Amino acid sequence: MKVLHINVRLQEGGAARVALDLHRHLLTLNVESVFAYGWGENGGKSSGEASVPKCFQAGQQFQVAANMLLHRLIGVDSIKPLGFGRKRLLCAIHWADVVHLHVIHSHFLPLDWLVHELVRLKKPVIWTAHDYWMLTGRCAFTEECQGWRRGCGECPTQQNYPPALMNYSAHEFKRKRKIISLLGSRLHVVTPSAFVANAIIDGLPNVAVSVIPNWVDSGLESALKNVQLSNSSISFSEKSIKVIFIASDLSDPTKVDRALVNQLLALPHIELHTVGSQSPFSGSNVINHGRISDRKQIVDVIVRADVALFTSEKDTFGLVMIEALACGVPVFAVSSMAAEEVLSVLNILPVGSCEEIYCCLRDKVIPECYLGASRASLHRDALKKYSRTVLADKYIDLYKAVTGQSDANQ
Repeated sequence: MKVLHINVRLQEGGAARVALDLHRHLLTLNVESVFAYGWGENGGKSSGEASVPKCFQAGQQFQVAANMLLHRLIGVDSIKPLGFGRKRLLCAIHWADVVHLHVIHSHFLPLDWLVHELVRLKKPVIWTAHDYWMLTGRCAFTEECQGWRRGCGECPTQQNYPPALMNYSAHEFKRKRKIISLLGSRLHVVTPSAFVANAIIDGLPNVAVSVIPNWVDSGLESALKNVQLSNSSISFSEKSIKVIFIASDLSDPTKVDRALVNQLLALPHIELHTVGSQSPFSGSNVINHGRISDRKQIVDVIVRADVALFTSEKDTFGLVMIEALACGVPVFAVSSMAAEEVLSVLNILPVGSCEEIYCCLRDKVIPECYLGASRASLHRDALKKYSRTVLADKYIDLYKAVTGQSDANQ
């Protein structure tokens, strides 16, 4: 079986980590797999490309920059890949038995061009919906907006990612639905969570939908093998609590509740650690580690924390929660559909509101769902439910089903 993965980034972000880990897993099973990505740092080649087998950049810096400018204006990516990258992508599509789409928006390529190539070559398509983009006229994250249920056009803001100055979402909504319909029965959508699957079913009732949760990638899991985690019940030190916040963009107010963090920083016993770019926090009790791609390094940072914070209400899964738990670090999350679904599998509850998180950390109180748990038990439970070994094979079964092949090594 020959599988082509297409994702906008090679290794940045939760969707890329899961897609890339699936690609690596297939290669270890002697399944032919190729990974095509749109762009890396500054729109050019990813710095991680040399360490990833069977991958290539399909976008070009000029093309990505042009799409970025065009999208910022009208909310559409219209310029297809050029030159050698385009040729390699077309050859890879022709080669593949199944094409697995991940995140394909954000200045990479036009949906209509890609779909027409897939239809022309009659390729089965697995599309993992890591966000809501396939349902909307522009946005990847809808937050509280339900306008897509009415055909878009009434956007409360143009700043939802990816942003645009002009609102053509109603037109793009109709155009996108028409384009997706061309794939017909060859399309099978996968979502990482049930609530996203329900939205896809509502919006695209004729499309087959499955739920396969995201997982702890093999790099993180491997880095944890040599880490000794305590079997003692989780507790806070009287002197200091190390809090960690992980996000691709720490300045994003929809991901990071800045007011909560600033409140916490005013407490004398709080030490804040951040992982990600553009941290807005500074001070004697703040350590900004920046963006970390090396999995051993990020494990070293996470395991030193006493608690991880998760305040995003827009995430469709929240991979950082299970990564922290796999490192034996309790997660204090605000109530959201993602936090409730992902944590409930582990019999953990969100703390609730930002105010409740603040009170727990101010008063050094462990939430009831963590009482009696240890760092070692959090690690074991997270890997039992969210390990690649458990979940990646579900994709292989799906590949077999859509291609009609009983053996992935064919």
